[in-house]
Amino acid sequence: MNHEPDTWIALIRAIGGSTHAKLSMADLRGACEARGFRGPRTVLATGNVVFRSAQPEAEIGDHLNGIMAAHGLTNAVFLRRPAELRQVLNANPFPEVATERPSRLLVMFLSQPPDPAADCLPTGYPGPERLRLVGREVFIDYPETIGQSKLTPARLERHFGQPGTARNWNSLGKILAACAPG
Repeated sequence: MNHEPDTWIALIRAIGGSTHAKLSMADLRGACEARGFRGPRTVLATGNVVFRSAQPEAEIGDHLNGIMAAHGLTNAVFLRRPAELRQVLNANPFPEVATERPSRLLVMFLSQPPDPAADCLPTGYPGPERLRLVGREVFIDYPETIGQSKLTPARLERHFGQPGTARNWNSLGKILAACAPG
């Protein structure tokens, strides 16, 4: 059994201005340290934490869910290792979007791979967004503004039958860079 700490990335759903009053990024780092995670670093202010832990994934998830609950939050937590995030970046089905308009390319992280039949836009939705499933991630190309799109995270969660959390392409690069040693 490996007792050396692995690097983990926690992507916490719906962390933003309204939740910071309950859980600041400094408090999140402190809570992670108190749960035995080594060197927790938050990336951006949107609930991305990079840390090291030798604990099993399920135990890490339980600790992070406990941190959320201790602050009166029910935000879902999605764990990935740096190699998994690198695979996600390499599997991008929309490479031209990553180059031309990276802030409008989102990846939604899910706990389980959705039904492959769901690899399309929700029934009756006319677009213009494009959507592709790759494993347990959903790549979403927003050719127009994300904020005014009717393809909201809530609609996608209903479509896939499970909660998720999304990050844009620029954010994912910053999160992965934070995983580098040193």
